Amino acid sequence: MLSEDIQEVIPGRIVVAPQVLRDIVRQTVAQIPGVARLAEARVGPWALSEGLRLTMADDRVRIDLALVVRPEVRFREVARQVQEEVARAIRDLTGLEVAAVNVLIVDVEVEERGAPQTSGSDQRA
Repeated sequence: MLSEDIQEVIPGRIVVAPQVLRDIVRQTVAQIPGVARLAEARVGPWALSEGLRLTMADDRVRIDLALVVRPEVRFREVARQVQEEVARAIRDLTGLEVAAVNVLIVDVEVEERGAPQTSGSDQRA
């Protein structure tokens, strides 16, 4: 049994794997109304493979996202909600400080209105 008088700090370090951070970001973004999906993109010299790039420095994380949004939403409001929700999730779940959440809207998801119809001469009886 430990004495209540012991108030030592346990030495060591906690490291959160980048894949865990990516999973948190993906799950958070997927729950935000108006976001269709993450999309692969290239911004200058940086590739956002799977629509996501993480940069870590001094226990601070910078997140760059490329999104496809739904046409019926206000892009700016969806982007702001993504920034807020992703930053909150990272802080709450990992304790890491979020330096920035940059959002790039790369496309708008357009629903298909049905398969193209063939002309009567192309149909066989």
